[in-house]
Amino acid sequence: MLKLGKSERSKSMGLELSIKGIKGIFRDIALYALYRLEEAHGYAIRSFISELLGVYTPSSGILYPTLRELEREGLITSKSGNRRKIYALTPKGRKYVESRIEYIEKLLGKVEKAVKILLDIGLLNLLNTIRDLWESDVDIPPGIIVEIKQRVEDVRNILLTLKKK
Repeated sequence: MLKLGKSERSKSMGLELSIKGIKGIFRDIALYALYRLEEAHGYAIRSFISELLGVYTPSSGILYPTLRELEREGLITSKSGNRRKIYALTPKGRKYVESRIEYIEKLLGKVEKAVKILLDIGLLNLLNTIRDLWESDVDIPPGIIVEIKQRVEDVRNILLTLKKK
């Protein structure tokens, strides 16, 4: 089992909190998709979210449990039709989305800007290259990882100077 030091534990806890935040954001985006689509089956919701976010398509393992959870909470309903479940907001769900619409649309604007930056700086190409190496069973030598880590830290420091202005 991997043992984390104090610094790594605090980073891990931060990641856990971030993941919980991401889950909440994804719930809002799924509800927003249904708000815009009015009613839709899972694949249409998935496609809408993919188009909204640009680089992320939620997996079935993320989308359908989220939809079930939203249904249990009374925010959406589902009905069977043509071998597919059709989802729609309940009045409670519509009220929830309308109370958060400004926040959700502002968030989506930020996501769009972030995706553009990631594409512009080539980060998504880097992630794809790492995935391709992993799929080809190519190990990245520790020395290269250290070099990449230093370059990422350099870029991070450049970006942090923007906060100081």
